Amino acid sequence: MRDFFSAIINPIPILYMLIFIGLVFFGLKRKRSGTILIVFAGLWLLLMSTPFLPKIFVRYYESQYHQLSDSTIKNLPDSCDIIVLGSGLSDDMALSPNNQLSLVSLCRLIEGIRINRINTGSRLILSGWDADLKLSNAEIYYRTAIQMGVNRTAIIIQSSPENTRAEAEEYVKNSGVHHTLILVTSAIHMPRAIMYFKKAGIIPIPAPTDFLLKSYSTKNYLEELPRSENFQMMESAFHEFFGTLWARIRWTG
Repeated sequence: MRDFFSAIINPIPILYMLIFIGLVFFGLKRKRSGTILIVFAGLWLLLMSTPFLPKIFVRYYESQYHQLSDSTIKNLPDSCDIIVLGSGLSDDMALSPNNQLSLVSLCRLIEGIRINRINTGSRLILSGWDADLKLSNAEIYYRTAIQMGVNRTAIIIQSSPENTRAEAEEYVKNSGVHHTLILVTSAIHMPRAIMYFKKAGIIPIPAPTDFLLKSYSTKNYLEELPRSENFQMMESAFHEFFGTLWARIRWTG
């Protein structure tokens, strides 16, 4: 049920539903209602495809935590754990492991490896599972990390968790709550991930990556025009908002 609502409560499905219902009203000779819905669909398309609203919502999530600096990492205990949350892959065996990972997963893994190389005594915990594929996110993370020169003895994989809540619970089950834990995930996902780990009994150090919003030294005014990237940003913001809402309903229900 959650996956179904996650799929339909997104900017593009909502746009299609508005257009479809508007056309149905036209077919039922209710032209006024149909016109209102079609006009609203046009406004929805404009708001979702231009950067103003998407940037506001994404910035709300991404501004809550900042990337870990090299100096901060160096001052952390040598025995800390670094958990990298999963986020999509392919099991196309014709591709190398790094190319099997989604861009989001690859970005998360690179950040985890960066922290591990600065904090040389840390353990790299690679997490994630995909029920529809033969290989887990954690396994492809592992193969990619080995290719990138990470010591096998510094890696632990947890291949069974299928979502962030399960990843948090699995870590606490296996490692307890007394290690210093660095949590690596996408910046927009970090607030919800922190919430899950706190609920599991541990307060991690956030290490956000995969930032959707970046600053540039020069301004490109063409980016203010409607673009598909803005739909993608809004979809990510919708996913986090409704994911957080669903979690709070389950905890209080």
